[in-house]
Amino acid sequence: MSKYPKYLISILISLFFILIFYSLCLRLISQIHYYKAVNNIRDGYYGSAIEHLETAIHYQPNEYLFWEKLGKAYHNSGELKPVEEAFHFATKAKHAYLKSAYLNPIDSEAVFGLARGEARLEIISPYLQHQKDKSYNAFPYFQKSICLRPNGVLIHFAFVRYLYWQKKKELLLEVVSNMARIYPPVYNFVKKEEFWSQDVIMEALKNGLQQAIDERIDRRLAHMSMSFLLAGEKDWQGAIIHYQKALAYQEINNNSNNFFHLGRLYLENGQLEEAENFFFKAVSISRTREKDLEGLFWAYKKNSYSEELNSFYERISNSFALSSQMDILLVRSVIDLKQYNKAQRILKELNQKEPTAEAYYWLAIIAEKEKDLDRMELAIQKATVLDPENSRYHLIFSKVLKRLKKLERAEKEAGLAIKHSSEPSLRLYNKRAFIRMDLKDYQGAIEDWKTAIALNPYDAEYYVHLAEAYYKLGEWSFTLKNYQKAIDLDPKKEKYRKRYNALRAEHPDSTNPA
Repeated sequence: MSKYPKYLISILISLFFILIFYSLCLRLISQIHYYKAVNNIRDGYYGSAIEHLETAIHYQPNEYLFWEKLGKAYHNSGELKPVEEAFHFATKAKHAYLKSAYLNPIDSEAVFGLARGEARLEIISPYLQHQKDKSYNAFPYFQKSICLRPNGVLIHFAFVRYLYWQKKKELLLEVVSNMARIYPPVYNFVKKEEFWSQDVIMEALKNGLQQAIDERIDRRLAHMSMSFLLAGEKDWQGAIIHYQKALAYQEINNNSNNFFHLGRLYLENGQLEEAENFFFKAVSISRTREKDLEGLFWAYKKNSYSEELNSFYERISNSFALSSQMDILLVRSVIDLKQYNKAQRILKELNQKEPTAEAYYWLAIIAEKEKDLDRMELAIQKATVLDPENSRYHLIFSKVLKRLKKLERAEKEAGLAIKHSSEPSLRLYNKRAFIRMDLKDYQGAIEDWKTAIALNPYDAEYYVHLAEAYYKLGEWSFTLKNYQKAIDLDPKKEKYRKRYNALRAEHPDSTNPA
């Protein structure tokens, strides 16, 4: 072989590798831009994403994923934009999605994006003069995307919202029913949607969930969802039956929350013995026992089962080692039953072990119910000593001191309640202002009511109180000014107007200050 053919072969091989290398370089560059765009979309930088995707498409114009992401970037860019801009971005998104779907007809994401984009155009176009004669129709795109991905819950959700806007009620219910069949927990999301209607949607969900149960599609979740749905209708017996069936599947996944929930259903249905048995079972395996018991406290109270709650907590206390907080819950249930002696005995036993502010607080509450103000004063004072930064304890201490006519100490405690409050409270300033009025510290009361008004300038009552404080100081013009403000805020309150007129008659020469 002569040397020329050898050179030719070498050149051809070199060219081949150069072409391959060049192609790989272009692909690498486009992929770099694509992944940068993906990160930009994730972080909400859609303008930058569009630039990267257009660069990627320049190097690889037939990559359907690039076009799909470009459609998404344009679609997201149009959200919350004025109508003209939104329409512009929606049109761009539609073009990109069409190109992606053309390059890969079985890409469900592209078709779904096309459906959402077309729906946006359909919604926007009536508001644009130059588009009123043009028609858009997202319906076939939604149908196609569901055909490509029949179990796509997000696609179904978007389709239902579109059907709601189109007022296609029958088809909407059909799609809702199908959603419940393919994804039983959908009830928890559907009830938050704008298209939710208790009477109609519930039946569609029931039908879908029943189909899921009949077809053995995630039966545990299907029965649970049916139980939640029936509980929403207060069909407690039906809810119990379905929840029991749910727990019969994949029993290894049953936990304390499941048993607590079943117990609550029995409680709502008035089956107290069954409820208590499931609560006891739940408590025995719970890792957050005391938090769960506090939740049960409110469940029993909600249904006015104070006596039954008392019995249940005694059973729990005898079976498990619990903190003093659980004894406090027991005390609260005993107080509801007006068994004050028993509640005091439990609290005193707690304080003998280790004195706590909360125990003394409840002793103060019991003393108040028994109208023993001296005992109440002593108990709440101890609570403030043990927990000196608790605003509520200082407030209660202030209230009992005021009732006992110990006004100077009452004002001090009201000040501590304000100091330790987590946020400015006009109620606390109002309380202290009244104490200061009783102390004839009218200037101090004025300052408190001014602060209360600064926190809520639209409550007429505070202006009346402020006016009366100025009245005590003989500041007639400020008295009239604040009564006038109260009348302006609440013109229907006749007593304000009568008092204002009486004051004007008493001091006709007074004028409102500017």
